[in-house]
Amino acid sequence: MADSRSSRQFSTWLRFRPEGSVLEMNIPASSNDSETALDETQTTSDVGVGNSNLLPDPRHLLLVLWRRLWLFLLVAGGIIAAVVAYATLTPKAYTATSSVQIEAPKGDPIQPRDGATVQQAPSSDFIDTQILVLDSNAVRVAVVRALDLTNDPEFGDPGASQSTANSDEAQNRRVLSASQKLGGAVTVRRVGQTSLIEIAASSLSPARAAQISNEFGQQYLNLIAENKHRQEDLSSAQVDGRLDKLRGDAERADGDLQRYKIANGLMSAEGATMAEQETSALNQQIAAARAALAVSQGRLSAAREQVKLGGGGGNVSSALNSGTIGALRQQEAESSRTLAQLRVRYGSLHPSIAQEEQRLADVRRQIQLEIDRVLSSLEGEVHVAQSNLASLVGSQQQSRSRLAGNASAQVGYMELERKATAARTIYEAFLNRSKGAAARDGIDMPGATIGANALVPTAPSSPNTKLAYLVGTAFALLAGLLAVAVAEFLDGGIRTKIDVEKRLGARYLGAIPDVESTLGGLRITEPPQDYIVSHPLSTFAEALRSLRATATLRGNRRPKVIALTSALPREGKTTTAVCLARALAMSGATTILVDCDLRRHSASDIVLDGRPGRLSEVLAGTLSVEAAVLTDTMTDLSLLCTSEAAAEGRDLLAPELIGPLLADLRTRYEFVIIDTAPVLGIADARAVAHQADAVILLARWGQTSLRAADTALDLLIASQAKVIGVALTMVDIRKYASTGHEDLYGYHKKFKGYYVN
Repeated sequence: MADSRSSRQFSTWLRFRPEGSVLEMNIPASSNDSETALDETQTTSDVGVGNSNLLPDPRHLLLVLWRRLWLFLLVAGGIIAAVVAYATLTPKAYTATSSVQIEAPKGDPIQPRDGATVQQAPSSDFIDTQILVLDSNAVRVAVVRALDLTNDPEFGDPGASQSTANSDEAQNRRVLSASQKLGGAVTVRRVGQTSLIEIAASSLSPARAAQISNEFGQQYLNLIAENKHRQEDLSSAQVDGRLDKLRGDAERADGDLQRYKIANGLMSAEGATMAEQETSALNQQIAAARAALAVSQGRLSAAREQVKLGGGGGNVSSALNSGTIGALRQQEAESSRTLAQLRVRYGSLHPSIAQEEQRLADVRRQIQLEIDRVLSSLEGEVHVAQSNLASLVGSQQQSRSRLAGNASAQVGYMELERKATAARTIYEAFLNRSKGAAARDGIDMPGATIGANALVPTAPSSPNTKLAYLVGTAFALLAGLLAVAVAEFLDGGIRTKIDVEKRLGARYLGAIPDVESTLGGLRITEPPQDYIVSHPLSTFAEALRSLRATATLRGNRRPKVIALTSALPREGKTTTAVCLARALAMSGATTILVDCDLRRHSASDIVLDGRPGRLSEVLAGTLSVEAAVLTDTMTDLSLLCTSEAAAEGRDLLAPELIGPLLADLRTRYEFVIIDTAPVLGIADARAVAHQADAVILLARWGQTSLRAADTALDLLIASQAKVIGVALTMVDIRKYASTGHEDLYGYHKKFKGYYVN
């Protein structure tokens, strides 16, 4: 698309460059020629005073913002309104902060110390654990009960019925509910790397916030003190309970030592001890078990070798001796014999043969399964023999251990003696610990203290209105600009001179304002084609004269036949053609308006006032031009129009018909204004445009898409039409710089005194 735009700009420059030339056709330009032409034609657009090619033009950005001002204000105002509503309607909360100092663990004041000890600060893990304890549900429940928060409207449900409140289960539910709400209002955190923990409590009441924060610290101290006393009581109870057990253990250790002497005495029978006799019997049993294992393994190995040699294991001796396999072999032989008889009698395709073959296959499968079972039985015998041998070997080892035990009976006696001594030592240690716990009872050693009590806050902590307004305003501005950017990105319509020259790659010929937008709020009472006659000094009329000057005062060769076309219907093409023709006629130039839109003939409907238009007859050669030309009722404009399309469907706008007509009109009139059909849908428009001296493509401001206009230009240039540029129609000049700050309407307010609207 960029190449086609460069090519169309170069061909247009060749046709209408300032110096006269004999070139009058579209010449395919090379890339270097195209770049040179573009440099010459776009000097005013690309090179501006103080403009940079790397940064967007600030004036263009201001233009876009002003054009989308209502969208920007709507989005930004909505966000600001939401922020104001949040800051105004959100209940004000107050935050009070207290602190708890975690103390380092201290030694036992009762037990003696070996030299001086160094006091160590509590570790991070210990402090993190205390934070979890402080923020636990147990502490929150204690605070709820202490401050009676179940009846506080902020945390509890004071409206509960009395009967429900008296229920233990309902009361517990209320306490748990209040503790959950309290958890969301309290924040516990460590202050840096110190052993200080801050408790920040938020509430709608400043006094209540201070109470909650202070009560959290106090309940935490109560909890750790209660846990410490509970642990000491439990430890004392355990020590006292263990004393009796340890005393019994010491007595049993002495008794075990005496019984060990008896249990490990060296008794003999027939010259050998009982352990020696047991060992000899086990050796004989192990020898017999090994022989049985060798026999089983031999039978299994022989069977496996026979399976490897083929036959599926049918020649294994155990299988040959199996009665089940013998019976199956008989069934196999009988089935094979029957199958052979059936094949001889009926042939190989008889159904009975298939049944008998299936029966034979089933018998052989059962034989194979039975052989596999025999082989599995052999493997089972080997496993049983191995297990028996392993059991006897284990018993042998135990027997040998007992023999060694007899030899080390004295060693065992010494071990039991040591155990008895250890039991007595442990009993004495627990006895001393019990005495120390009784001595520590009543000595309080706190693990934490209150660092600072919370004061009643004087200013609310949330909502932070200053921050909310600051962030909300910044976000509103960004969201408004983003909305403008998205709207501008999604808007594919042609709006400004830059759109025509940069994005479309065509000459910008000017803009025709919407008449109503020039009246300063007044209502329009007549159509534009009549308004230009009744108000020749209006902004609208001046725009038509500007278009006339742009189209006719270009170079040394002034075009006489000017065709006006558009990409799509309803883009102001017909109205602009009629107004331009009347403006030319009012300037004193002999002008004729030719309505070449034979299908809709909208221009004819405007200017004929019920008179018949006979252009079709002129094109068909059945009527002369002089007989068909009419005169406009409001100006001296000549009219060559049509009232209805050709009935026979003949192509009356073919080059061989329209060309001679336009050549004749060139000799009769100074200007010939042609209203054509839309380019994209009607091929007649390209045929007529090819015969014109200059073609103006009209695009409706903000409505015609760049893609449609670009396609229309490509079609016109492909048909060798002499397109001189693009003009915008129906422009709302009330919007600041509606066609760009480079155009007239960026400064139209400065020229109000020059126009009579």
